Amino acid sequence: MSGRIPDQFIDELLARTDITDVVASRITLRKTGQNFSALCPFHNEKSPSFSLNPNKQFYYCFGCGAGGNAISFVMEHDHLDFVDAIEVLAKDAGLEVPRDQGAPDRYEQNAELLKRLSESATFFQEQLVKHPTKEKARDYLAKERGLTGQIAKVYGIGYAPPGWDNLLKSIGNHRAEHEEQLLHGGMLIEKKEQSGHYYDRFRDRIMFPIRDNRGRVIAFGGRAFGDEKPKYLNSPETPVFHKNQELYGLYEAKQNTQTLDHIIVVEGYMDVIVLAQYGITNAVATLGTSVNSQHFRKLFKLVDKVTLCFDGDKAGRSAAIRGLEATLPVIQDGKQVRFLFLPEGEDPDSLVRKEGSDGFITLLEDSSSLAHVLFEHARSLVTLADEEGEAQFTQNAMALIQSIPVESTLRSLLVKQLSEQSGLSSDTLTANAPIPRHQEYSSQNSDAQAPTSSSQYDPYGYDDGYAPMDYPEDDYTPYPDEAPIPHYSPKGVSGSKTFKGKGQSKQGKWQGKGKWQNNNDREQFAPMSQQPRLGRIAHATLCILMHPAIAHEIEVPDPLLTGDTPERQAFSRVWRYFAKHPNNNTGHFLYQERNQDLLNTVYALLNHPDATTKQQLTNAKQEVLDMVAEQSDALGLNSSIQRLKSRGNDAINNPEAQQELRALMEQLRKKKSKF
Repeated sequence: MSGRIPDQFIDELLARTDITDVVASRITLRKTGQNFSALCPFHNEKSPSFSLNPNKQFYYCFGCGAGGNAISFVMEHDHLDFVDAIEVLAKDAGLEVPRDQGAPDRYEQNAELLKRLSESATFFQEQLVKHPTKEKARDYLAKERGLTGQIAKVYGIGYAPPGWDNLLKSIGNHRAEHEEQLLHGGMLIEKKEQSGHYYDRFRDRIMFPIRDNRGRVIAFGGRAFGDEKPKYLNSPETPVFHKNQELYGLYEAKQNTQTLDHIIVVEGYMDVIVLAQYGITNAVATLGTSVNSQHFRKLFKLVDKVTLCFDGDKAGRSAAIRGLEATLPVIQDGKQVRFLFLPEGEDPDSLVRKEGSDGFITLLEDSSSLAHVLFEHARSLVTLADEEGEAQFTQNAMALIQSIPVESTLRSLLVKQLSEQSGLSSDTLTANAPIPRHQEYSSQNSDAQAPTSSSQYDPYGYDDGYAPMDYPEDDYTPYPDEAPIPHYSPKGVSGSKTFKGKGQSKQGKWQGKGKWQNNNDREQFAPMSQQPRLGRIAHATLCILMHPAIAHEIEVPDPLLTGDTPERQAFSRVWRYFAKHPNNNTGHFLYQERNQDLLNTVYALLNHPDATTKQQLTNAKQEVLDMVAEQSDALGLNSSIQRLKSRGNDAINNPEAQQELRALMEQLRKKKSKF
């Protein structure tokens, strides 16, 4: 069932999960005293700054500040959201994730459909190995496209042989419910003249499975061998597949790129696959549609930089402008969009073969900025000369800039840049700006093509456990394996990773997955469901721990830095430390602090469920300022109350005391109205 995952289950999951197992299955750990160290997987470094404390079940990087528990590590390392990370850890622990009572979600409603799609993917892969006409497909992939067997396995490439009912017979198996599921999944077409009779949609094509964020097969793309039309055939819209929302290769990019901070959007499946074969594993492709605002929203949740890669011809330029218009309404501070125009007649597939990965990366580094493309496009629309043309250019540019969110820094910078080019003030440009010509991709447009709410796309739900089929290596001998794969290290599907070769430690404590000589050494924390809600001061402390640099920008009155409660002492110590050392991070604080009681309080905060939320905050400074203001007000009220009490009943007849009392009552009224 859909709904919230119970806190009690998360408690149990963390209790059954050893963070050392989780981390060691993904990176190489080295024992250093009671802890483990490693090169941090979240930033590039030459000396290990990543530390893992098995007793506290906590990791921290002294270089980049990344830290947390097993859940946050999987989220960051595997590029998953919270619920997906829970699913992965639960699968490793042999647990089924429960949900609080709720309506069935979209994937639960279509669990059997997803099974049929997974079986279809396996069927197509088997045909590439077993079918009598397999050489046709293998020669095309190996000789014409130069793909290796390794890359074919990673992307699950398969073969739909000629014939009208190969898949129908194999997966349909003459069972009406299976045939119905394949029909709803877009794999079969119903005969017009014979209701209830079907034939295969994909025939005599190379097959590319399309996966969602968690690796589940939700659709297919099929490529014809020669000049047959259409060259590419995609699955139709189904209850689990909406082409305007998905990107081919995004799952593989997340799995096979160590530090995913940049996505390249290209136009074709083969572009994605060939780039990956040459070590550029962070490419994705749209599914027969232009890149839209929904795509950018999805990508901006994962990375800070997106490069749109287009052919240098007229069609490529038109596609670039559509991409520009799609990104403007959803661009955010801290996000970057660039545009790469390839030489005419080239595509990423051909260019990376010709120039190599280094040459392609050099082109990426020389790509055009969003501002450059925006102003260039505004200039290209000018039809008048002299001053009239400049006015037209200014209006064109402002119409595009107006599409950018008002709060965006980029919008202000572009207006300033346009002011310098046009000679008009920023205020004049803004006051006379036209209504934006290009609006954000609207929900109405999206809904027009999407099924009803009962089948809306949901990133969670049924996990069919699909992984690319493990082909016998001998069957891939026709594939050339000489192609360079300088940075490629396939990891498979999330949750299926295994701990290899690191199970024995000379120190003798580490004995393999989940086994320690003395499990009692592990410090026990209160489960999430039993942890108390954090107060305002604790929330502020956690904000500073997650964002240490803000302490230097915040003034805290001395009265707030005194007190005998653990949370006030923790706030005082944490704020004082980072206000004095603005360039240090939480790891430095934990290393240098000697007060064990204070450390216990801080560790409890860092392991609290709210820590993950605080790490994602963009307004952490404001939350601390609000707490300081509220506490300052409270201290002021208490001081006034004590002063009036000390003056006794005589204060009632004193005009000054009466005025102070009225002001105090007004403050109390305002304070009460806030809650």
